[in-house]
Amino acid sequence: MRYEVRSFQDSQQHAAAISGWQQVYDQLGAGRLRSELLLVSGERFQLFHEALDKRVVQYGQAPRQRFCVSFSTAKMPVIQGCKVGANSILMLRDGEEFMLHAPEGMAFLSLSVDIERFSRLAELELGSAQFARLAGLPGLEVPQGLLKSIKRDIFRHVAGLGQRGADTDGLHEKRIEEALMTLLLDLLLQASGERRRHELAVSSYIVRRSQELMLADPERPLSVLDLCEQLHVSRRTLQNSFQRVVGMRPVAFLRSIRLNAVRRRLMSAPAEDLTVGDVAHDLGFRHLSHFSASYHELFGEYPSETLQRA
Repeated sequence: MRYEVRSFQDSQQHAAAISGWQQVYDQLGAGRLRSELLLVSGERFQLFHEALDKRVVQYGQAPRQRFCVSFSTAKMPVIQGCKVGANSILMLRDGEEFMLHAPEGMAFLSLSVDIERFSRLAELELGSAQFARLAGLPGLEVPQGLLKSIKRDIFRHVAGLGQRGADTDGLHEKRIEEALMTLLLDLLLQASGERRRHELAVSSYIVRRSQELMLADPERPLSVLDLCEQLHVSRRTLQNSFQRVVGMRPVAFLRSIRLNAVRRRLMSAPAEDLTVGDVAHDLGFRHLSHFSASYHELFGEYPSETLQRA
């Protein structure tokens, strides 16, 4: 069994530390990021609690062959086109894609278990039809008191795992897996009903497609009018969608995404293989002085410092 408590100053290093998740975290909030991650994983389960002090957008795929449930423990994000409330749990299944817009100070607790075993147990308790209906939803509303109780029980179960010998305790691993299974079954049993999608889902789609179009050819950044033409939406619809989902203008958001792409490239290759100017040019930044200032504003360091650390 694996147990870790770590802190990071880079959003992508934080994301990469969560095994099994094919994901990218792009930093949107300005300044040097600080994050904390508690991770516990066994052969057939994983739980992690993460907290980040800057706004980020998280997207990717959930782990394969896992049933995943997440809920916010501080600040409410937007995920899968829905605003997350204090009573919301979010569900992902077997490699399902996701996109989460996390506000500054967001904290999130995620649990994942073996999907085949969980499905068998849930069908025994709920019946096949009821489980299929609930498990197919993007999320559920449950009593807030239950969520608080689950958080308290989880931290009680993992307390002391950092002590010597806990990582090799197979019996302890089995107990934690059983506890997580039980908690997730209780969540489904007490679910209050289906969550309604609204216009935020359309806005989330527009933001996601804009990001995909921009990343498809980052050397030639798209303008607002380019995006409107390709998405067949008005300027007002585009602007309102970005404000509703990420609280930023389209140009500022997409520039932040490109800056994060620069940062990942600078950190992933030996310094002698590239220059800051080459990477910036490849991702559509033509004015190096403006690029360097924007990079420093977002990450709290200059691109040359990132390259030197890498």
